[in-house]
Amino acid sequence: MQSRPKYRRMRRMLRLQWSASPRRLAIALVIGAVATAATTRLPLHLVDRGHGGQIRTVHRGVHAWWHARDHAWGLRWSNLQLIDPPLSTPVWEGELHGWEEPPAPPYPAAQIYRVGTLASGWPLPVLWMRWSETDLRRPFPVPAEVDDGDLTIWNATDSALHGTRGGPPKEKRILWLGAAANTILYAAVLVGPVALVRRALRGDFTRRAGAAAAR
Repeated sequence: MQSRPKYRRMRRMLRLQWSASPRRLAIALVIGAVATAATTRLPLHLVDRGHGGQIRTVHRGVHAWWHARDHAWGLRWSNLQLIDPPLSTPVWEGELHGWEEPPAPPYPAAQIYRVGTLASGWPLPVLWMRWSETDLRRPFPVPAEVDDGDLTIWNATDSALHGTRGGPPKEKRILWLGAAANTILYAAVLVGPVALVRRALRGDFTRRAGAAAAR
């Protein structure tokens, strides 16, 4: 049977560990949030070019779209251009991520309607930026049916950062699901090794202190 003083010490240690766990969780989430912000912002500055656009058509109801897609590390580019005239029969065809989906109709009565969307963040997109254009004289977003080069994604980041070419994005949103998932992932990946290193260093220091005291 354990003595009363030893039992009290064990209860005190358990209480301290329990009180420290919310603080550790908070630190882990802060580290995860900082890493998420960094891996959302950095790709915009590091991109040189993409891998080359892939072009296809997608259908949403009576509206068909040219769709070009490209990517680089931490970046995803989606370019949609409305195809006229509307279809006589509704068709739903072609996979798009939620952030790539075109705006809901009705659409502007113009010669063209282009929608370019840039998503930033790794491994999941966190920041969503969108340009829309109805003016043939504006060069950005480029026509989706010819957007098979590897520089459009760089042009999009240049517009996002400096407002050149297509100007600043007309819409910006945070993709909260991606932000939460990335934060949790980085918290788990980064805090675990840091805690192990701290524990190893602390154990090594304790052993050295004990050896010095025994001399």
